[in-house]
Amino acid sequence: MINHTMRKLRGELSQRDLAKELGIPQSTYAMIETNQRFPRRDLQMKLANYFDVTVDELFFNQIDHESRSKTNSA
Repeated sequence: MINHTMRKLRGELSQRDLAKELGIPQSTYAMIETNQRFPRRDLQMKLANYFDVTVDELFFNQIDHESRSKTNSA
């Protein structure tokens, strides 16, 4: 499942280039964007600051939305 917020905010910038700007490995960024890994608090803040959004907007609103969608479709 893709973090659609991160994907949208990344725009045309490649994962590799964005990861380089953040000073993290591209594989780490990719795993976060595809929800295979949840970042530590310091990296959550770095990503939120980079995208100029809150940590909640970047990570938790999508989780809440997906949880509600699963509950409503059951």
